[in-house]
Order: sequence, then C-alpha cells, then structure tokens
Amino acid sequence: MKTFKWTLIILLSIIIQMGTAQYMSSPRLSGVGLPFFRTSIFRTFSKDGQQRMVRIIVQMVNDDITFVKANDHFTSEIQIEVYIKSTEDDFVFNRTLKKQIDCQTFKETNSRQIKNTFTTDIPLKPDEYEAVITVLDKNSNKQVNRKIHFKLEDFNTYHFLLSDIIFFQKYRMDSTGRISEFEPNLNSNFSTSGKYIYFFFSSVVADSLDTLKVYYTIRDASGGLHQHNNYFVVHQHPYQEHYIRINRQQFDQSRYILEVIGQYGQHSIRIKQPFSFYWTVLPESPRDLEKALKQMRYLPEADSLDWALKQPYEEKLAYFKRFWKRMDPNPETEKNELMDEYYRRVNYANENFSTPTIEGWETDRGRIFIKFGEPDDIERHPFEIDSYPYEIWRYYNLRKVFVFIDRTGFGDYYLHPAYLDEEYR
Repeated sequence: MKTFKWTLIILLSIIIQMGTAQYMSSPRLSGVGLPFFRTSIFRTFSKDGQQRMVRIIVQMVNDDITFVKANDHFTSEIQIEVYIKSTEDDFVFNRTLKKQIDCQTFKETNSRQIKNTFTTDIPLKPDEYEAVITVLDKNSNKQVNRKIHFKLEDFNTYHFLLSDIIFFQKYRMDSTGRISEFEPNLNSNFSTSGKYIYFFFSSVVADSLDTLKVYYTIRDASGGLHQHNNYFVVHQHPYQEHYIRINRQQFDQSRYILEVIGQYGQHSIRIKQPFSFYWTVLPESPRDLEKALKQMRYLPEADSLDWALKQPYEEKLAYFKRFWKRMDPNPETEKNELMDEYYRRVNYANENFSTPTIEGWETDRGRIFIKFGEPDDIERHPFEIDSYPYEIWRYYNLRKVFVFIDRTGFGDYYLHPAYLDEEYR
C-alpha cells in the first residue's frame, strides 16, 4: 500500500511544464529554502501624464524568507536590487532597497499566508526596457533573480494613457469610505471564498473637459462573453483612479480574461489581464472539493473515498484534510509536497490528454501519467499504414511499458488490453 506514496516522493524531482487546471500549486522554487518572490512591473504615469513611471512590486511569503531569533522575536533582512537597461543594453537605472521583517512567533515565520509586499516607483522615458530584479536573503545569503521586458508608450501618441491592471481582494478604506490601500494579487488568482474581487487601473487625459469612455469585458478561456460594462469620465481631474468591483459568484469557470478599453477622441488603448479561480491550499467550494476527491481515486491509500463522497461538505473537507496530512512527507511545513505533485499530474493530464467528452485525468493516458509520472520515453506513431495511431510509453526505472491506441483518430487513446496487467504488477 505504501509503494505508490514512495514512488511519488522519489519522482518529486521530475520537472513537468504544467498547464493550469482546477488546482494551483505553489511554484517549485517556493518553500525550498530560496528567497522566492513574485514580481510585477506596473506601468503607470504622473498625474499630469507628462512623466512615464513604473512601479516595481515584489511580494514574498514568510515561508520563503529566513528568520533568526532576536531577543523576544524573529527577524529577517531582505535586500532588493532593481537594475534597468534599455533594449540596446544601455544602463538606465539602479536602486537598492533594504527591508526588515519581524515576526512575534516561530509559527509566523513558516506561514505561507502572510505576504510581504514591497514597492518602489521609478520614472522612465517612453522606450523598451529590461528590468532585472534580484532579492537577496541576508540571513541565508541566497538570492533569486527575475527578468522582465516591458515597453512604455508616449503620452503624445494618443493624448491619453491607461495604466496596467492590478487585481486585489484585501484593502483598507479611508474616512471618506474610499479605498486608500490594497494588497496586490500578483498571480491574479483567487482561491478564497470572498464574495467580491476588485481590479484597479488609472487613466490620464490631455483635457479633463473631454470625455474618456471606458469599456471592459470579461471572457472565459474559449472567448465566451461573461460580463461587460461601460462608463464615461468627464469634467474631472485629468488623472483618475478606477476601482471596479466584480461579483465572483457570477463566475463558474477557472480561467478568464479581463480587457479594459479606453477611448479618447479617435484613439483607443486596450489592456488585458488574465485572472483565475483555482484552489490552492484547500478546495473551498463544494464543486471543487467534489472534483478534488474524485481525482484521488488513483491513490491506493484512499480506500474510504467512496464513503467520503457520500458525506456532507464539512465531512468531505475533514476527510480531505486528514488524508493529505497523513500523506504529507514533511508535516512541519505548510507546503504539502506530495499533494502538490499529485495535483500537478492531474493538471498536466487535463491540459494534454482531454478529449471533447472526457477530462484528461479520466483518460487511460491521464491515469497512467498520474500514477507513474512522466515516462522516460514516448514513442509516437500518429500515421501508420494499416494501423491505428498509437503511442508507446516506457518507464525504465519502474520496468513498465504501456501501449495506447487511438481507435477513433481523434486523439482518444485507450490502453491496449495486452498491457492492462502492466499497470498493477
């Protein structure tokens, strides 16, 4: 019964390029002792529109930072280096930021829920750039780098500008009831069960007496229109901040694309930003939990799964927590590497083996991939005379071979009956 568990643990080092599905695991560089961080280049401008700017946003969870004991608390020191050059490799800008983070308890230092957000604004001329952002953990002396290419448009080209889009859910309001501060959601994924999500952008026009028309649409991954709205901005300050609330209960799929269109006179600017509703630590909606449990059916240890699926939501969730806590190879941390690997495989199967009628994790290829991981070798035969298309998967270390046949010609591969015993021996 433990064979599959240890097979998964051994194969945790396999690097697979995953597509997105209903589960969003933490990045592989996160939770392994490196100062992993998310970053974003937020393109914006001064309030008169004459100065282009970028806001560098860096976000880290406590679990990716090294803390040391200091009297009655724990402390860390992070150094952020921002280096910007033009596309011609000319040096443009450099800035160093030093940040100290303090925690009162040891549990807080290992939290993956506590986020630390650092920002810095940099004025730049319209041009194309490359930013290199480095985060150094002074306590561990380890660092991680990111490179981002971006372009800044000239205000005089359109006589108005739109900034980039930032999604968020957590915010503070001032005494007038307006949003004064918010925590950016840099991966634009919302796994919590809050009723609303928000997005922010800003605009600036040459003459506030002229009308700026704003139109936004939200489409699903297949292009279907789910929501749209438009409004006008006139007789106000040339610079405007836009905070828009959307009801997350109206979205029943995982992936969407937000497009904001600004129209000023004869010119228009479009900005797009994807967002998603994948569960991360726990599947919080009844629908996600039901699917997450069904996808566990390839685990030999989940022998009471049929019972759990018949229980009410609270008991299903308790079962899910108990099961993965028991399977966690490192229960001292919030990150569950085994669960991450299992649902990464489910994601990969959904992205690569789905048919028009069957999700990838339920197909024969998906099942084998989830149970045994990425094959050491795949021999493909898509066009054979007097033969159906077929694939041969070889697992050298496991001493297993599987042959899949596409009898319909539409990519619906079935495991050849002669290899059924291979799966269980």
